[in-house]
Amino acid sequence: MRGFESKAAEVRRAVERLSDAGIVERVRLAPVNNETRPPQGKVVVTVTVAGRSPEKHYREVQHLVEQAGIADVALRFEHSGV
Repeated sequence: MRGFESKAAEVRRAVERLSDAGIVERVRLAPVNNETRPPQGKVVVTVTVAGRSPEKHYREVQHLVEQAGIADVALRFEHSGV
């Protein structure tokens, strides 16, 4: 479990600039169940994005995670409704 938590912490650090700007509200491990299994060998991290059009920030978040070189992470996005 510690390895999974560290992946979420890595993502949190990668998107810190967006968090400071109020765009990313939360980064956490996604619950895993039989219906939504992550890709083999990947840790699913949920990123909560604020705003009226949160999907316009998804690509930027993905880019920051890739740029940070964080491997074996599958991002899942959710909208905070704010």
